[in-house]
Amino acid sequence: MHEEKLQINTRIRILVFSLLPCLALSVALANTDTRSVDTEIIISASPKEVLQAFLSDDDLKAWWKVSRSLVEPKHGGVWSITWDDWGPEKTQHAWIGVIDEVTPDTLVIGHLVMIEPDMPLLGPMQLEISVSPTTGGTLLRLSHRGYRYGDHWDAMYDMVVKGWDHVLGDMAAWFQEEY
Repeated sequence: MHEEKLQINTRIRILVFSLLPCLALSVALANTDTRSVDTEIIISASPKEVLQAFLSDDDLKAWWKVSRSLVEPKHGGVWSITWDDWGPEKTQHAWIGVIDEVTPDTLVIGHLVMIEPDMPLLGPMQLEISVSPTTGGTLLRLSHRGYRYGDHWDAMYDMVVKGWDHVLGDMAAWFQEEY
């Protein structure tokens, strides 16, 4: 089992680092006209616990229902999550990026690429998560930047606008069950 995980992690790293030169080129050629999805929610947990929920394999599986993840919680580390049976069609999806910043109150994932079935690669994007203490727990602010315009981009943007509120609601419910 351990050897199988190492093989999967190695394959994910190879994929991530093989995509980086393509991502750099796409940034240079891309239209700079982009959109972002911004949302916030109060979570009944400490800021440290909320940020950790984006970095821990066990937590990601519990609240976001990912199939597996590879996260190196350091500057330049890999942040990769996959779902094997996502959505009504039960298809595979992956989000792969590089951690640009990780502090006690901020996580920034850059060069984020979304790999979705029957779509071109979508990216590069940036995901920024910030946490701060507030009455009732933690204010989580999320900004998912870099959505361009066009058929595939528009479809994914529409899904993610609704999706982030749903997913963060799942996180809030999970924390209430856990604590």
